[in-house]
Amino acid sequence: MNTVVSALQGWINPAIRRRSFYAWRDSLTFGGRLCLMFAATIGLGLCSQIIIPLPFTPVPLSLQTCGAAVAAVSLGRGWGAGAVAAYIAGIALGIPWTVGGSGGTAVFTGPTGGYLVGFILEAAVLSTFSSDLARCRRLTVWGAIFACDIVLILTPGTLWLWSLLEAGGHPAALTDAAAKGFFPFVAVDTVKSGLAAAVIGRR
Repeated sequence: MNTVVSALQGWINPAIRRRSFYAWRDSLTFGGRLCLMFAATIGLGLCSQIIIPLPFTPVPLSLQTCGAAVAAVSLGRGWGAGAVAAYIAGIALGIPWTVGGSGGTAVFTGPTGGYLVGFILEAAVLSTFSSDLARCRRLTVWGAIFACDIVLILTPGTLWLWSLLEAGGHPAALTDAAAKGFFPFVAVDTVKSGLAAAVIGRR
């Protein structure tokens, strides 16, 4: 009877489920980890299709950043970065995994090119950060994801947008780039970071 109760608690209690996932992940063979990585890559591609266009900027709201953070933390050192790198490689090969539903190398020269590079940087940092499970607490994970979003995704994305505006002779290019590519997303990234932390963070 106690065994049955314990099993039910394992399904019902979210904290136990999260701990069980990390234990299950670490017990996988190389092939299993590889399959999990590619599953995360596909999941990230699906997240990129969930978008809300904004009329004042070429950069829409999407679940890309949330998906990249979940993949990076949940897969752990190396594997999380590998999932995001495979996603970026798929875009370069022509898979329509971007927020605009397009693919190919031309995507990286567009207004969202800097953000795509930022995903790889974020994944590398977060996957290393989360390799120590003691760090995978909800509040700690939220802070790490939010900091990475600001420094490693929004910043290079805005700088790339600035360079495009500068190249086009746009007046006040830096101010306009920040208004279109940085400030509108700070508050939203606070929420998305919290959502990702709630999904993958431990109690």
